[in-house]
Amino acid sequence: MDAKGRAQGGDSAHRFYISSPYLGLKEEREEAKELITRRNHAYGDSYGGSPDPLVETCQRDVRASDHYVLILGERYGTRRPEHDNKSVTELEFEEALEAGLSLHVFVLGFVSNSREGIERDPEAFAALEAFRRRVSDHCVPVDCSNQADGRSGRQVFSEAITALAANPPLK
Repeated sequence: MDAKGRAQGGDSAHRFYISSPYLGLKEEREEAKELITRRNHAYGDSYGGSPDPLVETCQRDVRASDHYVLILGERYGTRRPEHDNKSVTELEFEEALEAGLSLHVFVLGFVSNSREGIERDPEAFAALEAFRRRVSDHCVPVDCSNQADGRSGRQVFSEAITALAANPPLK
């Protein structure tokens, strides 16, 4: 695996696009990347430098993937006025739907970074709630909150990503 999450050799590796609002979920994104690459799969996300517009880069990167991983916490994400004020994350989700990618959604019941990780804008919070409902219309998200058996939400998240990387759906 190289530093950008690309598999070295062989075509059996899967490519996972990791999508989430960036602020407040940096730790979780990094953990997902590590767990995916540990199984010799590749990941993509669109936060590296590109001369192309951000949304265009994201859409291209989503389409270049085999699977779409969405991590949702308590923030809607950066809204784009030129795209009906939808967040970049929601636009990535729409692209994954259009491309027919397998969807893997993790709804976090914990916040690692409360300063950046909690939505404070009422309009954005309403958009987040509507987005969550929309996501649930297309798949059953993994509930990564504290469990009755004593597992923490973070542990549930780690176990679910590990299981996905160990046994990804067919391409």
